[in-house]
Amino acid sequence: MSRLILALAFLLAALSSPTLPARAAELSYVARHGKADFLTAHLYPGASIVLAPQHLRENIAALTFDDGPDAANDPEILRILAEHDAVATFFVVGRNAAKHPRLLREIAAAGHEIGNHTYEHVRLITQDPQQQDAALRRTNTLLSAAGVAPRWFRPPFGSYDEHTLSIARANGLETILWTIDSKDYRDIPAAVVEDRVMRDLTPGSVILMHSNHRNTVEALPNILTRAKLAGVRFVTLTEWKALMERATVAQAD
Repeated sequence: MSRLILALAFLLAALSSPTLPARAAELSYVARHGKADFLTAHLYPGASIVLAPQHLRENIAALTFDDGPDAANDPEILRILAEHDAVATFFVVGRNAAKHPRLLREIAAAGHEIGNHTYEHVRLITQDPQQQDAALRRTNTLLSAAGVAPRWFRPPFGSYDEHTLSIARANGLETILWTIDSKDYRDIPAAVVEDRVMRDLTPGSVILMHSNHRNTVEALPNILTRAKLAGVRFVTLTEWKALMERATVAQAD
């Protein structure tokens, strides 16, 4: 009898529990593999160009920082980038941007780009299209209020479904992922972050880092110094796209 009562209790608990939203099908190569290669569908999904980094005329890379703005780390990151004459793209979370509009303006004034990283950093495949659209639209509105016109979008965790790319385009955003994952979010030693970036750094690389982790700040000076010695110039994603487009034309010639 006690077993029957226990089984009924479990059944009642299961029936009374709120239903979790179903996940849509994961379409992101990066979400499944951790990083992208240079196939357009993997790195720059939805774009019409054929990526051909082997035809780049110079050794460039795009440094990107997710999950800010971060009041503790971003000012130091900006100082380090300025000292090394490097620019980057910052993918900011809307709820953080709402707290630090002045910092947003400082990032933009220093010549860096600011992209949309949704409002609450939720895995988008757990949200319906209306929720996804609201997350991007709300963040765009916040950025616009700070004088920023975002062009780029990066989905949290690199994850997206069949609706996400078209929703991003409808909000004036291009979706970009990464070819190098520094894994700084794991709070590994700065030297390990540095080695992970430098090991895989090739022309056209897009590097994922996070401005809300201290090891990112500690690793950044050596990354910039070593990259410069290797002849790498860091560019914003908009310049990265322009140079990639030229490389595509060169490939066709």
